Amino acid sequence: MMAWYVILLIASAALFLLTTAGSLFFGEMDFDADVDGGDLFSFKGLLHFLMGFSLTLTLMKEVTVTSVSVGIGAGLVFVFVLYFLYRFIYAKSQQSLKYTSEITEMDAEVYFWNENRKIGEVFVSLEGRPVTVTLEGAEGMKLEKGQKIKVSGNRKSVHPVGFNDLKFNN
Repeated sequence: MMAWYVILLIASAALFLLTTAGSLFFGEMDFDADVDGGDLFSFKGLLHFLMGFSLTLTLMKEVTVTSVSVGIGAGLVFVFVLYFLYRFIYAKSQQSLKYTSEITEMDAEVYFWNENRKIGEVFVSLEGRPVTVTLEGAEGMKLEKGQKIKVSGNRKSVHPVGFNDLKFNN
């Protein structure tokens, strides 16, 4: 038969994984009690404490005054470390992105180029993600899909910069 602290470890770890998966797939699930002290004295805090406490007892394989004392210390360490880890992750996820309206000499990759119309599309990185922008070219410019160029302009339309380096039909 399993010891009570092993069952407690399995139950607390399962609840932790369940609430974490729920938060990832369904948004923030609020299991916290409204108690002064915030996340330290919450359902999550209790889960963290129980995981640290029961993990220590499981690793020590016995219940003594020493193992319970070490388990309480480990449980508190789990609470504080995970609390500060959650705060760090939350702060990083809440940083606002800088909206880019003007594009100045930015690297781009040609996605599509119509040589007859001298127009196409390029991928540029705006706000940390690839975005397609219309590329307006010059007479005689020849571009190929996948070619890397520098562009300037705005979010709707860009033109090549330093297109003397690009291929021209002679």
